[in-house]
Amino acid sequence: MWRSDNSAGLRVLLVTRISGLEQDLRSRQLPGIELVRTKIDEDTAQVIDQAEVVVADPALVAPHLHRAANLKWLQSTYAGVNSLFQDSSRRDYQLTRIKGVFGPLMAEYVLAHILARERHLLQLARQQQARQWKRTTYRQLSELTLGILGVGDIGSTVARAVVALGMTVWGLRTRSESIPGIKRVFAPAQLSEFLVGPDYLVNVLPSTPDTRGLLSGATLNRCRPSAIFINIGRGDIIDEASLVRAMDKSWISGAVLDVFPDEPLPEDSPLWSISGVTITPHVAALSLPGPIAEVFLANLVRYQAGEPLLHQVLWERGY
Repeated sequence: MWRSDNSAGLRVLLVTRISGLEQDLRSRQLPGIELVRTKIDEDTAQVIDQAEVVVADPALVAPHLHRAANLKWLQSTYAGVNSLFQDSSRRDYQLTRIKGVFGPLMAEYVLAHILARERHLLQLARQQQARQWKRTTYRQLSELTLGILGVGDIGSTVARAVVALGMTVWGLRTRSESIPGIKRVFAPAQLSEFLVGPDYLVNVLPSTPDTRGLLSGATLNRCRPSAIFINIGRGDIIDEASLVRAMDKSWISGAVLDVFPDEPLPEDSPLWSISGVTITPHVAALSLPGPIAEVFLANLVRYQAGEPLLHQVLWERGY
């Protein structure tokens, strides 16, 4: 456990596994701030009752929230905060999340996988190893439609990136207003109609009671048989059995999966060996220390001035 030299100011508890975040905050020499750093359960339990402000990975701090008697504000180091809803019923503090940071990283991930598949990069790499000179045809991105489940901060950034390369974008969101660059916006009740169009289907929805299992069962049989499902939102949008079934029945032709209901993905999961499925270990948008610190510090200024905090989580929505 690390404690700053300033012991008379606002106590901020840092509970994280993000490499470099502690060093970034320490380097800024925050005036009037007592920064206490811990990532060990026993240490957290000992000091969280004294903390007024907590900066934390949600899953690490969730089991200890019942001890945080003086907690007034928790700044999540992630965009997703669903573990704070699962492990605690507390709603008596301000909860803020990271926003405006992960969108560009996730857009890069989506574009990388779309381009890799459309330009057959893995196939060409295998041909190189076999010393084969063999051309293959491909589609232009301007011929393709991307469907985004959840057109908030991250979804809008993904949309702008692919529109810049000529793709058509459809969006599914709870609010019906139009969004620049998105050709059609669908309400959740129009999910079946939404699914029939996209060549690529990207999920960026948070985990809430309304989204968990949204694509489970036979839902994906509405998709084009050639469609590719990309999941960078939350793994519980679809259960494993439903996804395996969708692949077996050719309701979709492939999947790019970065998130799963259980992580790490178990070694005995059938998803590892299904042709057309790409698995990555939750790396679409890593939490980098600099941007996380900037979001926290911007909110810290507001908190100390008694102003409304940025990116507040609405308890009734779950995000």
